[in-house]
Amino acid sequence: MIKFFRKIRQNLLNEGKTSKYFKYAIGEIVLVVIGILIALQISNWNENRKINNQETVYLQDLKNDFTFDIETLNARVAINNVIVHNIDTIITLISSKKTFTQQDELLLANMTSKLFGESYFIPEKGTINQIQASSSGSFIKNKKLRDLIFRYYSNAERIEKNMEQSIQIYQHQIITPTLLHPAIAKKSMNINAVVSSLDMSQLIKDNDYLNALTLKSIGTQNQNREYLKIVKKAQQILTIINTELSND
Repeated sequence: MIKFFRKIRQNLLNEGKTSKYFKYAIGEIVLVVIGILIALQISNWNENRKINNQETVYLQDLKNDFTFDIETLNARVAINNVIVHNIDTIITLISSKKTFTQQDELLLANMTSKLFGESYFIPEKGTINQIQASSSGSFIKNKKLRDLIFRYYSNAERIEKNMEQSIQIYQHQIITPTLLHPAIAKKSMNINAVVSSLDMSQLIKDNDYLNALTLKSIGTQNQNREYLKIVKKAQQILTIINTELSND
């Protein structure tokens, strides 16, 4: 093709058609420029297509992560609700009786044994870690969505470092040791043990025991409030992600 254009230019010069030569040369330059612009446009189109495809992959993976977080948090909230209910039942039980039947003691021990567990939420970070490691946060073109996502993980990290760790400290240093009341611990270690009925009305006068129950209840309810806030934020992000995916 180059030889063909060169031959045409040479013939024009040989025939003394200088003006036609220059017009042809200008036309050839214009064609070359147009070709370069088309090539650049195709290259940009391919690059944008790759970016769009990568964004779709990230959004789908983020959707899976947020869906998993919501399911995890809802499960944590359900477990915490049982804990709060157990605490209310324990307080009602020990404040309403002076003596306990063996059934009462086993119920008390069983419910108390459920209070030693801990709820701890760490969001699924597989996709966000990939995005941060590859410095490809710009692939998420929707600025509102991008800001919400990064704010979600920053907030979850603050909760993890502050509330969650504080609750763990209280659980290990105050709640668990205090709730292991000798009478209850004996039952908790062997729920089905047959022992003589114990007078545990002393529990209602045990301020440390009651404070531990209250502390556990308050901490658990605070957790649930924060968990439900996170669920709401995750659901808001999911709505936007679904809209973005449907527009692709």
